[in-house]
Amino acid sequence: MMLSIILVSYLLSPSKYYFLGSKLVIKKVIGKKIIIPLEEIHGYVVVPDFAKLRVARTLGNGGLFGYYGMFSTAEYGTINCQLRSLKEIIIIKTARGTFAISPVDRQKFEEYLVNSVRGLKGTIETLVPSMPHTIEYANPWILILPAAIFICTAVMILLLYPGLPERMAVHFDMHGTPDGWASRRSFIISGLIPASVLFAISSIIFLFVRRATRKPALPYLIVLIFAFFQLFIAYVSLDTYWINTRDVHLVPFPYNIIGYVLIIAVLMYVYYRKIKVSS
Repeated sequence: MMLSIILVSYLLSPSKYYFLGSKLVIKKVIGKKIIIPLEEIHGYVVVPDFAKLRVARTLGNGGLFGYYGMFSTAEYGTINCQLRSLKEIIIIKTARGTFAISPVDRQKFEEYLVNSVRGLKGTIETLVPSMPHTIEYANPWILILPAAIFICTAVMILLLYPGLPERMAVHFDMHGTPDGWASRRSFIISGLIPASVLFAISSIIFLFVRRATRKPALPYLIVLIFAFFQLFIAYVSLDTYWINTRDVHLVPFPYNIIGYVLIIAVLMYVYYRKIKVSS
């Protein structure tokens, strides 16, 4: 599995940037090239150190053979990064989105880019970073949602615990039949620990992404996605109690698993679309 991740990360990484006629080409080790017509370029800026921006990785690779995918920055919005390095970055704003590249000879590449675009359009603007007072930050009050779910889940688990048998079913096959058993103490551990971890991760990621995005919709969506995971933990705890006290699942197998997978797929699709639209 680890070798597959390493191999795929390498194959999808950017390998070369070059000009082909009136187009800028970003070539990957394997796969579809990113081709940007120079007449679609509106502006650019050179960033000496990308890591010094307020940046969050929203859907991409953060260092294994490069930095590529969608990243959000407070200064320049959502960027399709195709970086081999974080130093001497050129951020390019185009009609189809904003891109970031890291050519080896940045000065020579920048000179050719500027002269080529000016030759086609007459001018190319220098991008100006957004100032903090102009950014619409997400409201941290949204964190009341994961906090409330966590508290309700914890209270529910503690209230249900005394009604469980000393030896309880904790694992089930694809037909919903118990095939694993443990003491009822595991009900507390398997419920409270994941609920606590999800609440903490949700809050930390929200605060981190909040400072690195111009629009609040993305951090709000991230909180909602984690809220669904929290609700799933609550459901699993309640279902475990139900099967051990009433000998029946809340929702029959495999419909509960199918429903969970479908909802996750929809949420991931909405998240992906939100990132693409923001770019």
